[in-house]
Amino acid sequence: MAGALKEVASAAVQAAKGALGELSDKIWRNPELGFQEYKAHQLLTEFLEERGFKVERGFSGLETAFRATFGEGRPNVCVICEYDALPGIGHACGHNLIAEAGVAAGLGVKAALEKEGAPTGTLTVMGTPAEEGGGGKIVLIDNRAFSDIDVAMMVHPAPYSVVRPGFIAVSCHIASFTGKASHAATHPWEGSTL
Repeated sequence: MAGALKEVASAAVQAAKGALGELSDKIWRNPELGFQEYKAHQLLTEFLEERGFKVERGFSGLETAFRATFGEGRPNVCVICEYDALPGIGHACGHNLIAEAGVAAGLGVKAALEKEGAPTGTLTVMGTPAEEGGGGKIVLIDNRAFSDIDVAMMVHPAPYSVVRPGFIAVSCHIASFTGKASHAATHPWEGSTL
């Protein structure tokens, strides 16, 4: 079953490949500095809304932040998009690609959830402005934008592939889990707490 859902997700991303490339290209050709990503914000929110996501623009007190959701309840799994550029050199860090990959992941997961029937839980695609200065994610954290998020993830382009990257900041935590077991990759909604 997990393999079949992976194929559904992959097919959804492949079907949107051209549109995703155009989305990334439009963001790349219109570089905007942090907290000024109005064009990218518009492109991303319209793209997601046209594909069945419920979109909140100007999310959590930031004009160029957004939250696009599918489903409801818990768990709430979030994929992050960045889309700001660097002064004078544009998208040298590939934030247009981060936005494209975040949206693509959202489309793939949404397709897999739809194949399974009514989703249990929420898929969130969150636009986080001002990564290259201004600390957009810090503002979002301070405004409790992540308070209902159970897991957040994103990708970042690099000139190499690595399975186990090194980290420049690590925080260790010890956690105890109780409840009904489930497989996180294939059926996380079947788990529950006692």
